[in-house]
Amino acid sequence: RLGAFHLCGGAMVQSFGGALAKLEDPNVQLVQATLPGLSCTTLDVPSVQSRAGWASFLQLLSLADGMVVLRVHDSDEYDVDGYLTNSELLSEVFEIIDSRPMFVVCVCKGPVRSSMVAFPALSNVVLASKEASIGFVPSHLADKVHPIVQLALKRRLSETVLRRLTLVGDSIDASEAQRLGLVDFVGDEAAVENEVARLVYRNCSPVLQTTVPRESLAAAMEEREAKAALSR
Repeated sequence: RLGAFHLCGGAMVQSFGGALAKLEDPNVQLVQATLPGLSCTTLDVPSVQSRAGWASFLQLLSLADGMVVLRVHDSDEYDVDGYLTNSELLSEVFEIIDSRPMFVVCVCKGPVRSSMVAFPALSNVVLASKEASIGFVPSHLADKVHPIVQLALKRRLSETVLRRLTLVGDSIDASEAQRLGLVDFVGDEAAVENEVARLVYRNCSPVLQTTVPRESLAAAMEEREAKAALSR
């Protein structure tokens, strides 16, 4: 079965699957090339209280592409000073992730609260340890949440579930978050790290692709058709 045409070194070539290796026509010149996988960047999301850490994080995220692994394990559950709420940091994070063809994987360990909930909400895949929990503070008025969190959560949660989480304010464990669609994988720490490794291997490993120049393929097909016509 023929694949799609694409440019390779300025020449038009055509990609094939594994069946091309069985082709024994000497007039067809096969070309094999190793295509690189996605680049992979791993970033530790700073604590809500680490003002210096956020500037460095934002700079590194702006330089990343391909696969990005965000690790969220904050010992400070709540943004007491409202630093994230009153800054533009999360808006800039949203803009970077939303404007680039990134594959974002979020690894949650421990409590993920208030404005920090934006990170699993913005990610393509969310992995959580069994000890992880996600939610808001019980007092709705005291909860300091950046407005971008609501917008991000709408990507993963229904309006009904989103209203219940934000108004009730109770945190949910990883299993419940998975049931609601906010988390994709739950396991112990070893299982979570194995899943991270599997995703990196799947998306970042180089791929061997076999191609053939279009001119060579056309000449071989014409010769084959001519031979078939003479044998009739």
